Amino acid sequence: MKKIPYLFFILLLSYTSCKKNFKENQQLPLNVKTLVGEEGETVILGPMNRANLNTDEFLAWFEPSYKSQKVPVDWVNEHLNLSEKITFKLFLGTWCEDTQRELGPMFKILDALNVHHNRIEMYGLSEFKDSPNRLEKEYEILNIPTLIFFENGIEINRIVEFPVVNLLDDFSKILKKQSYKNSYSDF
Repeated sequence: MKKIPYLFFILLLSYTSCKKNFKENQQLPLNVKTLVGEEGETVILGPMNRANLNTDEFLAWFEPSYKSQKVPVDWVNEHLNLSEKITFKLFLGTWCEDTQRELGPMFKILDALNVHHNRIEMYGLSEFKDSPNRLEKEYEILNIPTLIFFENGIEINRIVEFPVVNLLDDFSKILKKQSYKNSYSDF
């Protein structure tokens, strides 16, 4: 009889510990500025995070594109160490078809590489590709989505609007510091 309460106590302790760790790692949405786009969609402006996409409207396009990206285990193993010190800035438009196509796969790769949300800064842009803080000007953002890779605070490269080959190959070249020019580098 004494074993049952003890076992229950251990299970309860394990559950509350796991629940606490989950909550500590869970990202809370930022308080964001929004407006209604030309087609009635919600447009997020300025600093945001992935948790801001947890609405039916955004998940309708984010989840299918996220699930569509396959990331082989051997690819992850090859790139995991290369990505450990990389931080990212991501400029996007919740209204933009290119963002809706590429954002899910980008996050699938970032998740596979165990990139914690505190290493990703996200900025929503208007349909005019601007935002209240004008950070897009500082980083010369002309097309979205734009994912910028940084090492020690210095930009090492970026993926602009769509991959040159495919996202896995483009990530690989950038992380390995091989020659890579984004789709708009010659403009």
